[in-house]
Amino acid sequence: MIKAQKRTAEKDEGAAADWLGFASSHRQLRLEFEDILSYQAMLLDQDRLEEWLDLLAEDVRYMVPVRQKIKDERANLANRRALCHFNDGKPGLSLRVGRIRTGFAHYNNLHALVRNLVTNVRILDVQNGGELVQVASNFAVFRAREEKEETAFVGGRTDTWRRTDGKWLLVHRLVELNHHFVPPISVLF
Repeated sequence: MIKAQKRTAEKDEGAAADWLGFASSHRQLRLEFEDILSYQAMLLDQDRLEEWLDLLAEDVRYMVPVRQKIKDERANLANRRALCHFNDGKPGLSLRVGRIRTGFAHYNNLHALVRNLVTNVRILDVQNGGELVQVASNFAVFRAREEKEETAFVGGRTDTWRRTDGKWLLVHRLVELNHHFVPPISVLF
C-alpha cells in the first residue's frame, strides 16, 4: 500500500513538473491570450458586437452545450450532436448579432449593463509551429436589465485560436456553464 502511494505521489510530482515546464515555456503566449480574451470581454461589455465578430474565423464553431447529469459528461460536452444552447458557426452568430440590432429581440431591446470577467487563462496545447493554440479560461458574466432583472453566468471555456495573416482568430469555443438551470441566454461568452 505504501509503495503504491509513493508511486502515485511521484507520478503526480512528475505531472506537475511537466505542466510547470510547459507553462513556463509558454508564458509570453499566455500573456498574449490574456490580452486577447480581455479585449474580447471589453467588446462584449461595450456592445461592440460587430467588432467581436471580427475576431472569429469564418469556419468558427461556437458551442454552449446543455449540462447533463451523466457519468461521462465531459466527453459528451464536446460532442457536436449534443443538445446545446448554442451550436453556431459564424453565419449563426452574425444572425444573433443582427437580431439584437433590429430592436425586435425582446430580451435585448433595452440597454443592459453587462460585465464580462475572464480569469485563469492557461495554454493547453500549441500546434503547427505555434500557429494553432488551445487556450482554457474561466469566466463570469453579469447582466442587469431594467433595474429589476439580474443574471449571472459562470463557467469555463476551451478555445482553439489560429493565427491568420498575423492575427489570432477564434476557430472553436466550447463553453461549459456551471449551471444546471439556465435562464434565457442572450449574452455571448
